[in-house]
Amino acid sequence: MNHERHSTDPARWLQAMNLSDQIFITGTVMVLEQIRVRRTPLGDLPLVYDESRIRDAATPAIAVRVAQEISAAFEGQAAYAAPDGVDEHWRVANMTREVAARIEGVFGR
Repeated sequence: MNHERHSTDPARWLQAMNLSDQIFITGTVMVLEQIRVRRTPLGDLPLVYDESRIRDAATPAIAVRVAQEISAAFEGQAAYAAPDGVDEHWRVANMTREVAARIEGVFGR
């Protein structure tokens, strides 16, 4: 049987960050999951991503790389209105860019 395994505990590096950064990163991962689940069946995502790779990354450097890859894939894409009217491509690009910046701010490059 093939079962997806998602950790319920964040990576140790994430636990070492201040609480506001932990909340921002965890919340961003949740938003990314909602977007992916809603849009993957439509086949219109610029990149089909696995947001848990940010939260569950073995090292901060890996989390930064994954976040930057997602951000780059969505940066500059044509606008796509989310149910709340916000450009979803802009949202994904900016949230993941900020996740990478916060992690780098704590752990460096």
